[in-house]
Amino acid sequence: MIVTKRAILASAGVIAAAVLAAGSALAQDSSTYYTVMHPKEFTINWKAFYDKGEVKTAETRKQLPNHLALAYGADAKQKLDLYLPTDKVAGAATFIFLHGGGFREGDRAQYGWIARPFAAHGILTIVASYRLTPAFHYPAQPDDARAILAWAYHNIKSYGGDPARLYIGGHSAGAILSAFVSVKRDWLSGMSLPPDLIKGFVPVSGSYDMRSNDRSEYLPDPATRAEASPLLTADAPLPPAIVSVGSPERQLAGSRAFADHLRAHGGKVELLVLDGLEHDQTALAIADERSPLCQAILRLMGVAAQSSSRAAR
Repeated sequence: MIVTKRAILASAGVIAAAVLAAGSALAQDSSTYYTVMHPKEFTINWKAFYDKGEVKTAETRKQLPNHLALAYGADAKQKLDLYLPTDKVAGAATFIFLHGGGFREGDRAQYGWIARPFAAHGILTIVASYRLTPAFHYPAQPDDARAILAWAYHNIKSYGGDPARLYIGGHSAGAILSAFVSVKRDWLSGMSLPPDLIKGFVPVSGSYDMRSNDRSEYLPDPATRAEASPLLTADAPLPPAIVSVGSPERQLAGSRAFADHLRAHGGKVELLVLDGLEHDQTALAIADERSPLCQAILRLMGVAAQSSSRAAR
């Protein structure tokens, strides 16, 4: 059989496309997630949550100007999506969102819809992926959160944002990360970043005491669990915070304790308990402008929490 140069190149192209597709699937294929593959272990239908999130993210990418898969590191997961308001802005605030998933699942492809209400109020939104277990464990995930903040500080001005108006929040595992990098602040000087880089943080439905054994993949070394606990550190001055949780959630008591901890160390904190909302619903509340949580985030960022015809419902 005679193999031409054109055939070789065509074959190489097919192989390259397959590799890229496999890499994309590895980065964001929700069908491989533990919660999706083991639905009987959970009371929440996480498959439906992720499926809907991907559809809403695809819609958001069509509706809002965006820059996708911006790299803040070398790993396939170290990428972020930046969503912009429809109207051109300058000096705008930026909200950085870190997804949940127990440090083992989740991707920016399922959470782009977070940007909708913020874009309607002239706010930029970063929705980031980060390295996951079991391939990576602490401190890789907090390191990624720090790198995302550093990327925003150095780059957001070119997209119409103000590097002096950065806010960070997250849900579940993302709440832990956003809280940790906000209260353990000794990293800022080491990265030549201003001490007041984070103007406010919004952890939602997180667990802030990591000394229990239910985070063994994230913290395989028990000696690191106290060190990695937001509840056990507070480097003053603390940024303002909204600590939010659903009233039925098992994270309720820990969220109250974390809010008390921040107050005891001089932090300005709003504890926002969302009546009747379960773990998946508190994530959805972040981007529902009718919710008290979304309204509180807008207030924290200096925006009047009013309905907008451009806000997604």
